Amino acid sequence: MKANWINSGINYILVLFAFLLPISTPMTNTVVAVLIVLWIIEGEWKKKYIILKSSPPFLFFSAFIILLGLSIFWSKSIDGGFFNNAKNAITFYFSYYVFGFMMVPIILTSVKKEFIRYIISAFLVAMLVSELMSWTIFMEWIHYKHILPEDPSPFMHHTFYSIFLAVTIFVLATQFFQTEKRFYRVAIALFMLSAVINLFLNGGRLGQLAFFVALFVFIGLKYRITFKSVIISIGLVSVVFSLAYKVSPIFQKRMDLSYQSIEKIIEGKYNSSWGVRANILIVGKEIVKENPILGIGVGNTRTEFLEKAKEFPQTGFFPKLNHLHNGYMQILVETGIVGLLLFLFFIYKLLELKTQRDQWILIFTIVIIYLVGFVGEPLFFSRKPYLLFSLFIAIFMYQALKEDKEKIC
Repeated sequence: MKANWINSGINYILVLFAFLLPISTPMTNTVVAVLIVLWIIEGEWKKKYIILKSSPPFLFFSAFIILLGLSIFWSKSIDGGFFNNAKNAITFYFSYYVFGFMMVPIILTSVKKEFIRYIISAFLVAMLVSELMSWTIFMEWIHYKHILPEDPSPFMHHTFYSIFLAVTIFVLATQFFQTEKRFYRVAIALFMLSAVINLFLNGGRLGQLAFFVALFVFIGLKYRITFKSVIISIGLVSVVFSLAYKVSPIFQKRMDLSYQSIEKIIEGKYNSSWGVRANILIVGKEIVKENPILGIGVGNTRTEFLEKAKEFPQTGFFPKLNHLHNGYMQILVETGIVGLLLFLFFIYKLLELKTQRDQWILIFTIVIIYLVGFVGEPLFFSRKPYLLFSLFIAIFMYQALKEDKEKIC
């Protein structure tokens, strides 16, 4: 009786979590902490163990997160890493990596099937609220905090907001094809169009790039990979890009800056956004060459990286670094080839999930968004994009396990 009451509480709070995730970081963190406590109190460990061990993606994801924690032991220090606001490697590991990861076992073992649609709907409603807020800032109808109309990302950094919008667009696209009611299709289409426009009114180049790649992949998978689907994908991506470039001043400005950055990199100049990222890869490569198997650990990454950077002449911006601006390099530097292989095996197992085709296309598309996003940002390094990823992959894992169980029965 007690376990049932707690389980119901967990499911209702998961709906609240999905709604708060795009809107409020402090409230989201509080809700996740409450969920973790309730999940522990709920007990039923034997049942949870059986469920979790039957999910290969979960096992590889767990191994990856555990390796990140173990890497603290071969770090030269626990005080010299990239820790955001955490005091040291231990507090950072638990407050970021473990904290974000915990949503996966909670959803896998405690969510009820009927709550899945409420959770996704709550997220979409919150994104609609966020979009409306963004539009009112853009139109200069309201002034909210320090947000400028030229870059109206209301509740989070524009890089993360662009990732959220990209994910939202393809969740909506999936629902558009699944529903047969004309009214819902029109409403979803309008919401989707608004999200696409909003994506290009904001300055998040990473999400924009991820969106273009994901759009190409989504169409190719939806209509099978044929010559016709490839041509349609290329055509649609070209049209959206051209319209965005002509209509959105900030998108045009950011694209021009990207082009100029690439030109500077070719000339050997690294004093630009992409130049810093290219320089990070140069220095990071040397660290990986010296510590290829297990990396240097999460505890002293920043200190050792800045020390190695002194060997290179073009290091003017490095003292301001909060992370390595590349998810793959961050993994390689901190946990070596072993860490990167575990992460890639996890992704591979995630894409092996047996579920309905529309759901599989959606999970593939979201994974693509994150894999592209990792090129410019270690997205697990910040709670919002990490929690968003954990939310959706956990839902997909749950649905795959449920469908397997129903087939057996």
